[in-house]
Order: sequence, then structure tokens, then C-alpha cells
Amino acid sequence: MSEYRKSTTNCKDKECLIDALIEMGYAREHIEIHEVPQQLYDFQGRATRYIDKSGDKANIIVRRQHVGGAANDLGFKLNPETGTYDAIISDYDSSKHSATWLAGLKTNYAEKTIFKQAKKMGFKYLGKKIVEGKIQHQWMDTRTA
Repeated sequence: MSEYRKSTTNCKDKECLIDALIEMGYAREHIEIHEVPQQLYDFQGRATRYIDKSGDKANIIVRRQHVGGAANDLGFKLNPETGTYDAIISDYDSSKHSATWLAGLKTNYAEKTIFKQAKKMGFKYLGKKIVEGKIQHQWMDTRTA
């Protein structure tokens, strides 16, 4: 069996995390959302108890059949102390969900939160361009227009 490991993230916004998972290639209909954390399962469909002896659970789950191959469930559990979601990734799946993958997820999440906040503040997104190898997002302030 492949033990689960918990990785902290700075992800607080559930919808932005879901959008970031979609950006990372998971279909929206394959992402489960639960107010009460639900059990995670290994590649053989057995409930896991690596992180928590009463059962490894998560609020946001991509089930193993949607992760691909002989995978285990991928989960994100809301940490009540920090208000952020901890990623719960099995050792076996850490090759697919590596530190590089997790960094990409965090980058996508950050972009989603920036877009959400900018829209809430009244900015209109105009697009992006690459200047000297760096991505620049262009916005228009519609509050005074």
C-alpha cells in the first residue's frame, strides 16, 4: 500500500481551488465537494488510515478512477486551524502529483484568486501578453469609466 502524506497549501478559497484543479486537467464533474470530509480510498478501493487512524478524509476529492492508472484518491482537507486546504497525496501518486505539480496548482490557484478579487473590485480583464519573457496581465479599471 501507499501511504498518504499531507502537504500544506495557502489555498483558502474552495471555488478557486476547484478551478485550479480544472486548470491542472481534472474535469469538473470528477471533483467531489463535501462540507463534511469524506473517506479516501486506495487503488484497491480500501479505506485508508495513514494520516488519521479513524480514516483519511477530505473535503475536495478526485477519486482514484479519475486520477488515472492504479491510483489512489487525491484529496484536499480543510484545516480548521489555518483555514487552508491541506493536499492529501499518496506516496504512489507523488510521481504524478509531485512538488512541481503542487507548485503549478498553487500558481493556478493564486491566479484564480487574483482574478476573482480584481473582478470584485471592478476591474475588467483585457488579456495577457509576454514582455521580456514574463507574463503580464492587463486590466481596465471600470470603477471610474
